[in-house]
Amino acid sequence: MSNWTYFQAQRWASSFLRRLHQDQYAPEFVLKMIHGWSDADLLMHNRVVMSDDEKQRFQAAIFRIAKNEPTQYVVGKAPFFGRTFVVNNDVLIPEMETEDLVEWVLQEMPENEPLKVLDLGTGSGVIGITLSLERPRWNITLSDISAGALRVATANQRLHGTNLPEVESDLFTKLANERYDLIVTNPPYISPNARDVMDQSVIEYEPPVALFASENGLGLYHRLFEQVHDHLKPGGILFGETGYDQEESIQRLFHQTQPQAKIKVRHDIADRMRMIKTWDFIYDQR
Repeated sequence: MSNWTYFQAQRWASSFLRRLHQDQYAPEFVLKMIHGWSDADLLMHNRVVMSDDEKQRFQAAIFRIAKNEPTQYVVGKAPFFGRTFVVNNDVLIPEMETEDLVEWVLQEMPENEPLKVLDLGTGSGVIGITLSLERPRWNITLSDISAGALRVATANQRLHGTNLPEVESDLFTKLANERYDLIVTNPPYISPNARDVMDQSVIEYEPPVALFASENGLGLYHRLFEQVHDHLKPGGILFGETGYDQEESIQRLFHQTQPQAKIKVRHDIADRMRMIKTWDFIYDQR
């Protein structure tokens, strides 16, 4: 078979994936991520002929996507906050809601103060690395329970030229004596009972330790709310991403565990609560 142009390759792949009820726009994403192309770059290459090697690699990628594997894992990359990050199935694929969380933190926190910051449950490092690049004066630590996730975070630090401390820790186990001005987290918050309504590709490929929590998805937040005041400086703030259906339950849990503190929620573009900001804790003065 003669070699395809990039346009012919996309047309074949889109048609193939559409018949299997898969994302017909995935081929564009694959080519843009592999080559670092913009939309304009992709268009400019429409009439360019693919090499034999690239054609084979492209077809192999499309066949993997056809079997439900997330496109970001297939290419090993994902966009976040205008940058590209390394991902694999040791970490979650970064989502728009997490970008919104980062944007909220940047809006709310002082830009030029040397804040001590913890990215708790960093995964691929997208939150902490992005905050470091946007706020170079902040002193940021990345922590995660997963050694595999921290290896991905290390790769992303090399990619983006940061040199942030990394700690393998279950919540604050290895951070017992540390106090922060700001903690930002995107923890596991999905109930194991929600598997029936989740996308099959998420269940098959994304790491369960980063997805699921006990207590109908609030188990890790329960532990976090009970401990967080011991790890914030006076005036410290916690920001976190949450599940879209947890607005009442997470506020109830927060007030039960931190009755004196304050909580503010923020909704996404679909008007569903997806983020919290908490402050005014009674702080441990040790």
